[in-house]
Amino acid sequence: MKRTRSDLLPLARALEVIGDPWSFLIVQEAFFGVRRFEAFQRNLGISRKTLADRLNRLQERGLLSKVIYEARPPRYEYRLTPSSRDTYAYALCLMRWGNEWQADAQGPPVVLHHKPCGHPLTPLAVCGACAMELRAADMEISPSTVTVPLASTNTPVRSSSRPELYTAGRPSSISRAVAVIGDRWGFFVLWLSLAGITRFDQFHEILGVARTVLAARLDSLIDLGLFERRPYQERPPRYDYCLTEKGRALCPALLAMFDWSVRWHEHGAFTASIHVLHRPCGSGLRMKVVCEHCREVVQARDVEVGAQRSW
Repeated sequence: MKRTRSDLLPLARALEVIGDPWSFLIVQEAFFGVRRFEAFQRNLGISRKTLADRLNRLQERGLLSKVIYEARPPRYEYRLTPSSRDTYAYALCLMRWGNEWQADAQGPPVVLHHKPCGHPLTPLAVCGACAMELRAADMEISPSTVTVPLASTNTPVRSSSRPELYTAGRPSSISRAVAVIGDRWGFFVLWLSLAGITRFDQFHEILGVARTVLAARLDSLIDLGLFERRPYQERPPRYDYCLTEKGRALCPALLAMFDWSVRWHEHGAFTASIHVLHRPCGSGLRMKVVCEHCREVVQARDVEVGAQRSW
């Protein structure tokens, strides 16, 4: 049976919308105030054809709006929509992870300040019901959130086999974080691991991905320190693939992506409150990102960019 976009489960739908490197970088530039075609092209070094294609796709998916600013000849700006502005929580969670786990000797590429309290911004993901910090160990995630064999859908998730493209633009901890996760399979494997999946055959059965692709992605995540391989059988050798502390620390970013997709896209009978629970309070997922200093919800309009590394 042919599937429509609305049939895709939340994580797959989110990756379809914002999982392509060029689309991700364009939205990131828009958050930095870039609005015009020439500026996007100059900053990203992207071809005009590819840029036009991604801008059109982002408009179709409701992440950018096209606004005329000059009538003769007609010229347009591309502006963030409420949906794309609401990805800010996801970006902040990625930024914190990148700052903490992918830092170099020069420190964070970008420093943000929270204007209401005047402090450097350290974003903190909390439960919208009880205000506790969201941690991987406290989440109960059903594997059924990723049960559609993706190879059987007729709505492909745009993705790249070159995760390094995420770092093609301005230096940012956000780009570094997404480049480490890699392609869509990296996102799905991490999510299923948070749901308690550890065995190769379990990943393979749920995802419907080629065994060689899955093995390569798991090996990459191990090399990057997000997973560790633990033997559970000697003959023949069998392993559990378990998240490390570094891998578990990505939980808020994945929850933010999932939560955004549930709120902005229709998923039929899917109910997030049944499939993703916060164990300490028993509430379904509804996350907030707050300033760690003042505990106020962080809005993009309340954040100013401080030091930026030259690029």
